Formats: sequence, structure tokens, C-alpha cells
Amino acid sequence: MKTQNILILFIILLITGGLFYFLNMPVPPETPDVQEFVWMIEMEDIDHITLELPREGKSQSFIKISKEDEFPWYFDDEENTPVDSKRWGGGIPLLLSGPGAGRVIAEDATPEKLREFGLIEPNLRISLVLSDGKEMNINVGDATPNGAFYYVQAPSTTDIALVDYTWYDILARLINEPPYAPAEEE
Repeated sequence: MKTQNILILFIILLITGGLFYFLNMPVPPETPDVQEFVWMIEMEDIDHITLELPREGKSQSFIKISKEDEFPWYFDDEENTPVDSKRWGGGIPLLLSGPGAGRVIAEDATPEKLREFGLIEPNLRISLVLSDGKEMNINVGDATPNGAFYYVQAPSTTDIALVDYTWYDILARLINEPPYAPAEEE
């Protein structure tokens, strides 16, 4: 009789412990939303970059020229002046290969919406020529009221997304403070 009671209590304990375990299992964390990009291309496919600040009347162009054991990016001028590889790094083509969208503001925006966000007369125009000869044109409009983002018109569309202000700042700096390579000491 004692063995039978102990066995019943043991089974009740196992069932209670199992229920407690399964009812109190931690919920797996939600997977984060997949990052959206305003556009997406391979950075190795970018052969030519033109950046313009039309409101300031300034621009800068860069070209990729592959030479053995040399940094491939140069100013697109008569001398093909080299860019400062430390300042340029791999970051500029990476930034231009597809910025993350803070969020999409409008799809198929009307001309009025484009004007409202500063995209008819943009702050920054980006023109990319890819290795297959295709050209991408991107307009960057005004900053958001809090200054944390800029309005960007996706290439070949009237879709508008937000990108982080640092993305704009880095690209505008290439125009305002061109990344000339330091003079070599003789």
C-alpha cells in the first residue's frame, strides 16, 4: 500500500513538474523586421559616381580605374587625380550600393508630394554608372523637421523613403571637402 501511494505521488509530481515547465517556457524573441533598402546594387558594380549639390552649385565626380596594386578610385578629371584611400576606403561605394530605409514615406508620390519633401529641386543628386552601362539617378531632398533623416527618392520611381542624416552628411562632405590624396613627400 505504501509503495502504491508513493508511486501515485511520484506520477502526480512528474505531471505537475512537466506542466509547470511547459507553461513557463520562455517565449522565443520575435525576429526583427528585415531591413528595407531604398535600392540595392553590388558595390563592385559601381564604375562612376557623380555627386551634385544643385542648391549650392557644387559637384564632384569619381571614376573607378582598375590598376594593378593601386586603389581603384580617382577624381574624374583630366589627370585622374587619386582619392585619399584612407578617407574613401570601401565605405563610399558601400554607402551608395543601397542605403537602409528608416521607413518608406510614400509610394508613387505625386509631384506635389515630391515638392513638399524637396525632391523636385533636391539638396543632393547622385548619379551612378554601373559596370553594365546602366545609370541610376537618385534625388535627396530636405531633412525631416527633427533633422534625423533625409527624404530620398528611389531610382526610377516616385517612391520616397527616409535615410539617416549621417548618410547624407558623408556624401555632401565629398563635395564640400574633396578627398584628395595627401601630397607625397619627396
